[in-house]
Amino acid sequence: MKTGVFIGRFQPFHAGHKKCIEKILERCDRCIVMMRETEKSDKNPFDLQKRRGMIRLAFPNEEQVIITDFNDPGAELAVYIGRDVGYELIQLDEHTESISATDLRKKLYGEAGKIYDESAPLKVK
Repeated sequence: MKTGVFIGRFQPFHAGHKKCIEKILERCDRCIVMMRETEKSDKNPFDLQKRRGMIRLAFPNEEQVIITDFNDPGAELAVYIGRDVGYELIQLDEHTESISATDLRKKLYGEAGKIYDESAPLKVK
């Protein structure tokens, strides 16, 4: 069984993330979504349960899309892959590549009558 892995914060899970998983599933039998748990901030407003629900709503088959999480409190994850060992980069269309979670968070904050702190650091110490 061929397995793809997709790592992210998913703050929030959006159409670009969905398309990445769909592309993985075109090439693989299943996708393991590794969701980073980070400390709550303006850039990380959603807890694990909420993000897991967003992903599960888009991909209800729990055997095809497996959601797991790992603790990354300082948001300092570095991902390395071996060179020339069969890993591939997913290339999406220009429209999908332009989707910005930051823009989505700004919109959500605005709709809730709150101000999004754009200067808030991504790295939470």
